[in-house]
Amino acid sequence: MTEKIKVLKQHFQTNPEWYWLLTVIFLFPLLPEYLSPFILFAGFIVFIINWKKIGNKALLGNTGKIFLIYMGYMVISGIWSKTHLLSSLIGLLWMGCFLIYVYIANTVNTKEKLKNAITLVNISAGIIGLIALLEIATYNLTKQFEWFNFTFPNPFYYNINDIIYDAIPVEIVNNKYSSRASSTFDNPLILATYLVVTTPFCAFGSVYFKHSRNRKISRICLALAIGGIISTSSRSAYAAVAISIIVILISTGSKKVFNKIIPFVFILVTAYPFGLFLRYKNSSAGAFAKSTERRFEIWKSCFDMFGKKPLVGYGAGTDNVHTMLRDNYAIDRTHAHNLLIEMLVEGGIFGIIFIAVITAVIVRNIYVMMKNQNKVFKSYAVLYNSSLLGFLTMSLFEFTLQSPKELMIFFLLLGFIEATYRIATHTHQSSNINILTFGKNAAEENKKIKSHMI
Repeated sequence: MTEKIKVLKQHFQTNPEWYWLLTVIFLFPLLPEYLSPFILFAGFIVFIINWKKIGNKALLGNTGKIFLIYMGYMVISGIWSKTHLLSSLIGLLWMGCFLIYVYIANTVNTKEKLKNAITLVNISAGIIGLIALLEIATYNLTKQFEWFNFTFPNPFYYNINDIIYDAIPVEIVNNKYSSRASSTFDNPLILATYLVVTTPFCAFGSVYFKHSRNRKISRICLALAIGGIISTSSRSAYAAVAISIIVILISTGSKKVFNKIIPFVFILVTAYPFGLFLRYKNSSAGAFAKSTERRFEIWKSCFDMFGKKPLVGYGAGTDNVHTMLRDNYAIDRTHAHNLLIEMLVEGGIFGIIFIAVITAVIVRNIYVMMKNQNKVFKSYAVLYNSSLLGFLTMSLFEFTLQSPKELMIFFLLLGFIEATYRIATHTHQSSNINILTFGKNAAEENKKIKSHMI
């Protein structure tokens, strides 16, 4: 144990930005929306300071450069937006959350670091799924049994949010979602978006991690993440995760992978109808049908808005869309409930051009990994492909980039894609220590690395 502590201390002293990154990856989904960006900012400062000491530069890559241009466009859109300041602030919020992409893309520069970082993603997803399960379980137990009178807060930070949001000059709705889990997020749909992105990570770790401890942890987290998705009772999330798992099974074409994933597919298939039943049971009659019908009304209204201002759109942020939906179309909804339509209305044709270009760049990077001679990178390509497809499926029914944590999980995914692409193409930068291990030979491996550096 003493040897492990010495190795850990040595690693932290020579590579603090790596440990800060692990802390950010683990904590930001667990913290409230208004705290998550600050832990990212703190970690990024450590990263920049240490990166400059060793003479490295934070490289953006093509993905980062394109996003930087679009985020600048969002800030400028405040000029023609009806909410000038808010639209510019939304662009700046994107820039702040974008830092996690830069952080991961530059710091995760070995396969060992990649595995450890993904394990931290999986652990967070598992904890969040567990909280969601406890919220739904305790809620339904209180409804069925008089002797049971304890419920997990839903959202988990509801009471704290109530105090914070009252103190903020901007109006923020703080609702309870008793019959649908929100876990550490502000509503069930944001939780569903997070789990749709991270569940494939858990599935990947459950199958591909060779280290038994990482693999076992990932399997537990996968079961809990699926439980969390079921607890949201989100139909779009169910479809998204189903597509993600199907992509993994088809892309690998491996009987071994199939045998390891199929128990979780069974859980998803059998338990999800029960989750929908609970939602139907606890909702007003016809709520499902009304929800679907209202989405079609929103989309039709948004296309009408786009037709009136197609070139540059109405400016960044949901406030303009919400105001027009409410005042001009008698639909009191906060956004388009579709990522592509929302960006079309906010950014106009320029927004759609951006989506097309960034999609092409990301697809190219994944394709390069898929065709890499090292089969390990094909596995990562399958992971990222399934996670992105799940995210896009969810985005067809929800505006999936509306909160800081949603932005951070999206940029986290892009950061992993960029980092893996750089490792696969040998375009990554080296940091002080390129491996993190706590095995029996950790001290000896550390000495070899230091002698190689000298």
